[in-house]
Amino acid sequence: MKKLLLPLLILIVSMNSYGQKAKFSFMASPQINWMTTNNDAIKTEGAVAGLNTGIELDLFFAEHYAFSTGLTINNLGGRLVYSDSIYIDSNGSKLMVPPGNTVKYHLQYISLPLGLKFKTIEIGYTTIWVNAGLTPMVNIRARGTSEDGAIDKTNLREETGMFNINYFVEAGVEYSLGGNTAIVGGLGYYPGFMDVTNRSADKIYTYSLALVLGILF
Repeated sequence: MKKLLLPLLILIVSMNSYGQKAKFSFMASPQINWMTTNNDAIKTEGAVAGLNTGIELDLFFAEHYAFSTGLTINNLGGRLVYSDSIYIDSNGSKLMVPPGNTVKYHLQYISLPLGLKFKTIEIGYTTIWVNAGLTPMVNIRARGTSEDGAIDKTNLREETGMFNINYFVEAGVEYSLGGNTAIVGGLGYYPGFMDVTNRSADKIYTYSLALVLGILF
């Protein structure tokens, strides 16, 4: 994470040196996560809580338009019920989960959001913003737990794909605290469209709905 922060800081300094306006913010977005699948034998069984936290950088190319990027740690997941028994790869072994069991997934990614942001003029102390784009992600941790105890916070890295990607739509407000500092609040929707597993028999996708919170500098 620290190695990836340095290039972003260099980019901020470089953009400001050439007169390009750059703003960054610290974000912490609590979210509701769930999973969907194309396999009728697998059903979605509720959501899990998660947190997406990190920094966001806005590079303005016009007064109200900016390229938006950043670097975050994103915690995704969900609950799935398997009608048939499944074998899960973990640490070189195959663990069997009996049919009818709910498996709870916790997946952690390093995320690099890439978006286009629009901001209105400031009205009073408030600015309205909309941000949309794509988020490539790299998996750094995957764990699972089944209700029968066949797996219990088990390492699922062998079962999980290295990469994930979603698109996102966010909207919210900034409330100025004076100068360049503002409080940021909004809502975001993040549907995934890349299979997060290595299994060929089915495809599983992550979805999220988040409360976007942060402080802008």
